[in-house]
Amino acid sequence: MCLLVLVAACQEVENVEQAQVAQSLCIADFEACINPIFDGTLNGSAGQVTCSASGCHNQAAGSGGAFKIFANAQPGSTEMLANFFAAKSFANLDNPAQSKLLLEPLQGVSSISGTHTGGDIFPNSADQCYQAIFSWISTRVDDRNSSSCGVCTAVVLASCGF
Repeated sequence: MCLLVLVAACQEVENVEQAQVAQSLCIADFEACINPIFDGTLNGSAGQVTCSASGCHNQAAGSGGAFKIFANAQPGSTEMLANFFAAKSFANLDNPAQSKLLLEPLQGVSSISGTHTGGDIFPNSADQCYQAIFSWISTRVDDRNSSSCGVCTAVVLASCGF
């Protein structure tokens, strides 16, 4: 009986250890390939827009709902980390295509709160910026294996939007 309890206890420790390996998104890829999309000038359906602009998602003066970011955050800064967590909170890790970060600015999609006030940014899911964000959300890393982290290729912002 004691042997059975010891074997069961070992199994529990092993499972707990595996559960502690956190799945996350790559901050290096976010800094290099995703945050520049938020700071860049994109061709939206209503004209040129910048996500981090003061009238949009800027944390200091933005009116763009709950998604708030710091404009021109520097790699490794507290502001960049805040931007990473803000974007991650709008990412659906189980179903990347259903991420609010992608759906809100996608043409033809209306969320629970209505359309994206900043207008449609991505004409379709083949848009280069949409694809970059989708790829970032789809590529999860963990504490033990981050070999897929830091390997994104930045998009040419002029190829994004309408």
